[in-house]
Amino acid sequence: MKLTKKELDSKLDSIVNCEAFARALKFKALQHSYSHLNCILIQSQRSNVTYVLPFKKWNALGVSVQKGEKGLAIIVPRFKKVEKSDGTKDDELVGFATGHVFDISQTDAPPDFLISHLDRDFPGYQTFLELSPIPVSERPLRKGLSGYFDSKELAITISSSLSEADKALTLLHETGHYLVWKNKLELPQEIEEVIVECSAFIAASKFGLDATAPSAGYIAGYLHNTEDLRKVSKVIDKISNALLRTYERSEEYAESNG
Repeated sequence: MKLTKKELDSKLDSIVNCEAFARALKFKALQHSYSHLNCILIQSQRSNVTYVLPFKKWNALGVSVQKGEKGLAIIVPRFKKVEKSDGTKDDELVGFATGHVFDISQTDAPPDFLISHLDRDFPGYQTFLELSPIPVSERPLRKGLSGYFDSKELAITISSSLSEADKALTLLHETGHYLVWKNKLELPQEIEEVIVECSAFIAASKFGLDATAPSAGYIAGYLHNTEDLRKVSKVIDKISNALLRTYERSEEYAESNG
């Protein structure tokens, strides 16, 4: 089924709220390849969803979708090649189509499937330091301040009193602020904080760190309407994906040095 942008906007407006926004963060932490808005859309159709894949990807893993199960709709962008003024070709968004995915509960996957496929070990704070895109230093900071990003010095400072795990969480958070600065995203300070907090949670969960998801109440304190929630969702996708690209080599390091 094809959807126009107006139809897509109408559908999203009917389901996007602070509660759905917060729930989808936890889901996206496991399924970071899906956009935050698609995570909200998936959860609006099946509240107990945990892990989804398209039919063919389940089959490729040796898992079958149970007979009679209906797929969960997601939004798939449609592109076409267009020729630019310089003669090169680029992809241009022309609309949206409906794709379908199936939750693990709709399949015959064994009980330990998620553990064997998703279990992550914290690779270590020192590994994160090696991969940081800008210099990181530690020193005593005032109570309640875990760290900060300095846009003038292009450096991150972290409280020396934190545990290794908390230092890693802080590094992810402050790297998020650096990525906002690097991408020249001019955002109100409060909105930037929500975006970075959510993005760091997604990245931390991917790397096996015990992080607390931002609550619906926290989000509602800064985002006041559906349009804000949808705009912020797109930026969270951008920053969380950039965080994962920045630090994903830490997993390769852990595997090769385990």
